[in-house]
Amino acid sequence: MPDADPIPSKGAWTRDTIVALPPYSQDDQHKNEFLLPIIKEQLEIARRNNRQIDNYFSKQGIEIDAIQRLEDVPYIPVQMFKVFDLRTRPEQEIVKILQSSGTTGGTPSRIPLDKATTLNQIKALKSILSDYLGERRKIFLVIDHEGINSPQMAFSARTAGVRGLSIYAKKIFYLLKEEDGRLSLNMPVIREIVENYSHEDVYAFGFTYIIWTIFYEQLKKEGMRFSFEDFTLFHGGGWKKMQELAVSKETFSDTIAEVFCTKRENILDFYGMAEQTGIIFVDCQHGNKHVPTFSQIIIRDPFSLEPCDIGKTGLIEVMSILADSYYDQAILTEDLGVLVGVDDCPCGHKGRYFQFVSRVEKAEPRGCGDTFRESGR
Repeated sequence: MPDADPIPSKGAWTRDTIVALPPYSQDDQHKNEFLLPIIKEQLEIARRNNRQIDNYFSKQGIEIDAIQRLEDVPYIPVQMFKVFDLRTRPEQEIVKILQSSGTTGGTPSRIPLDKATTLNQIKALKSILSDYLGERRKIFLVIDHEGINSPQMAFSARTAGVRGLSIYAKKIFYLLKEEDGRLSLNMPVIREIVENYSHEDVYAFGFTYIIWTIFYEQLKKEGMRFSFEDFTLFHGGGWKKMQELAVSKETFSDTIAEVFCTKRENILDFYGMAEQTGIIFVDCQHGNKHVPTFSQIIIRDPFSLEPCDIGKTGLIEVMSILADSYYDQAILTEDLGVLVGVDDCPCGHKGRYFQFVSRVEKAEPRGCGDTFRESGR
């Protein structure tokens, strides 16, 4: 991994300088010091531009100037994106609305994106991917169908994942097709890849559940395997369903590695969310998910919501400095994780590293919505 870049002088930190750094080059203490003033400035802007956020801060008695550490930055529950407009830019500046999958309760989150936010997210994702893929463009395999890019479909996390990871693609192939609402193998494309691209460096992306239940199960019946010069798979999502199938992360990695004739270390699970597009937390070779310089995670006790010590399971809070168009500075998820360590992973990456544990059993946090609503409405 690259050595840490020289630390800019105090006051020289900007979002652009941070995103331009190697993504895992700064130790946790330094990162917290340069993230905090940027986040506080963003909180002031969010409060001015969104009455619901201002109402939330007022009811909680939040004084932005008094915030001394990242753990004290006010977080919002992720489900608030399903209920409220958390836009912090004028409506005419919003160029697209990203929607989550809406698997919990059927209501998708709505994340408003302006041009600046979209560009920041692209730069951030490129920074993360470069650490795993290098700088050369490669063949990109999408384990999904091409229709997810259709303008008639909602701009979803699935679409955003494909578009985001296509940054390093010199050519894109979609390995599935959709007919009458059902996904199946796109055999002409798969045969073309096997015949013409086995000598290439290749990377792939797909959602874990789709890879296992559709791609792998159907490919097994066809008796086909791939073999490339170099191969990396990024996959995420659907672990609740995978647990119902009794398929562990280790089983998935070993099995899919065999399909692509590669090492288990090249099957990279990542944790990400539509509400924090541009940031994915990817496994290193030791199975730990690392936090890039422009983000931070805090694990909070599910009952007290106080920060957890290393080794204790709690709710994952994801922080970011990427968005101008909505509140992404601190989002409390409905996922459980455990902080494994700080600055000392054997892989050499600096900063915090964690592991995803599971989704939380659905429970409606009482009073959250009322805190956002204006009095008398």
